[in-house]
Amino acid sequence: MQDIDTTSTQSLIDRYYQEEKALREKEMTLAALTVRLDANDLAMLNVIARRFRKTRDEIAQEVLSNALVDLFARIDAGERKLLARDADDAARAIADEIAEENGVRNVEIKTGVWANHDRQITKLERKKARLSASDTSTGNTAEQDAEPSADISNDMEAGAQADTVTDNADTQENLVSTDSSPAISAGNEEENTTSAPAPALSMFAG
Repeated sequence: MQDIDTTSTQSLIDRYYQEEKALREKEMTLAALTVRLDANDLAMLNVIARRFRKTRDEIAQEVLSNALVDLFARIDAGERKLLARDADDAARAIADEIAEENGVRNVEIKTGVWANHDRQITKLERKKARLSASDTSTGNTAEQDAEPSADISNDMEAGAQADTVTDNADTQENLVSTDSSPAISAGNEEENTTSAPAPALSMFAG
């Protein structure tokens, strides 16, 4: 509740202090990562950051975080579980290193993040498989029913039978977009093997 001696305008300063403190504390939990980008990737990163009034580090951090989940989801299910375990085990040690580098006592992190991602991805994969199997079964049944009905009535066109088959392919949940690529790129190594070093970008990896 706002203090009676504090005006609503003055309370804005209190909020600004709180936001500044929260941002400072968040930055103390992040590690620096230097990424080398070619001119095209860096230009787009600059444009997007300027358009939405964010820093390049903020955009790069979020893009890389999302891209890692996409990459993780594409890994074979059996191997994915092992990688999730290794990443979750390593997270605590990395958090301790970050705390030491930033001069803080410890860094609070969520535990079991990648194991949770693995569970969610596995659930979506199973749902997708069930939908695919259901679509296949529905299609076969409709084809079998269409044959006797054509014998009974010569006036019924074969195209009318096909219209009764429901195509549920568009309703299937899309787990991972396989044709998308992370906005952060190491550059085109094949085409730019002789080019000058690309500018370095320092960012935070969440």
